[in-house]
Parts: sequence; C-alpha cells; structure tokens
Amino acid sequence: MPVTLVTGTSTGIGLATALHFARHGHQVVATMRNLAKAGPLETAAREEKLPLVVRELDVTRPESIDRAVAVTVEREGPIDVLVNNAGIGGATPLELTPEDEHRAMFEANYWGPIRVIRAVLPSMRERRTGCIVNVTSIAGRVATPNQIPYSASKHALGAASEALAHEVVVPISSESVRPAAAHQHGIGPTMPAIPG
Repeated sequence: MPVTLVTGTSTGIGLATALHFARHGHQVVATMRNLAKAGPLETAAREEKLPLVVRELDVTRPESIDRAVAVTVEREGPIDVLVNNAGIGGATPLELTPEDEHRAMFEANYWGPIRVIRAVLPSMRERRTGCIVNVTSIAGRVATPNQIPYSASKHALGAASEALAHEVVVPISSESVRPAAAHQHGIGPTMPAIPG
C-alpha cells in the first residue's frame, strides 16, 4: 500500500485530497499544524474505515517537518507520494500589507513546501520512485490585485515544481496543481467532489 503524506488537511483541498487517496488504497498521513482541527477528517476516516492517520506538521517549523517525516517512515514506511497543500492567503493592497505578513506568506507557501520536499526527496531518489504534487494556485499564473504576496509565493512554488520535474530522475515525478477557488470547510459549491 503506497504511503501518501498530505500537508494542510484540516479543511478544503487538503481534507478532500487526504480522503481521496485513502479511498483509493493509499495509507494516508494527513498532516496539519493544529491538531484541534482534525475532528472532521478523523470522523470521516473512522466512519469509512479508511487507512488514514493524522499527524502534526507545521511547514514553517523545520523541526516539525523532520519529526513528522521520521515518525511516518518509522510507523508507515517510506513516503511514496507527497502532496504539499499547506499554505496561507490574504488580500490587501501592497502598500497596506505589512512586510512580516508578506514574509509569512512566502514562509508558508514557498519555503514550507521546499522544506518538506527536501525531507522526502532523498528517500525517493534512493528508491528511484515517488511523486511530489505541489498545490499552487491559478493566482500564481494570473496575478490578481490585492493578492501580491499570495500570487508571488504561489508563482515561486509553481516555478520550483517545474524545475524540480527536470531535476528528478524518472520514475520520480514533480507536478503542480493550480486550482482557482476552493470552499475551505470541505467540499462545497466551488470545489466539486473528486470522482471515484
């Protein structure tokens, strides 16, 4: 059974992604920085008897990443699929966006996924197998007003994904997904259910 680690699974795309992989035969390690928000995911997994565990992982803290990856490898086995979904957003004009908020967005949306990739990629290279999926945003391709830090950070992650796809050896793959909008409390009208 492939081991899939998904970041940012407390709501929205991350929650739906974790359930989707578990429903399709993956041992899912669903991570989030605040385990107090794990209730809906744990309930869904328990009701469907899915192979899913919830683990703490804050992409802005290297020690949290290292701990989550080490525990996953020890308990579930090497990570076959990584889905970097964790991130933050915001919408204010550039001159009103404090620099620390701008930096925090890059920390969560770019540096966080890069750190997680660096934690799992050596094992994938060694085993010559794996898949890395980075959830970016359409805003990373088509910049939008009042979302400069968000658009820039998602663009950077998309560019890193494309470059990584050329760096890794087949059959390891690096992909990016650029969704438009998603309902943040699960599957809703702006995010259709994932088929099958």
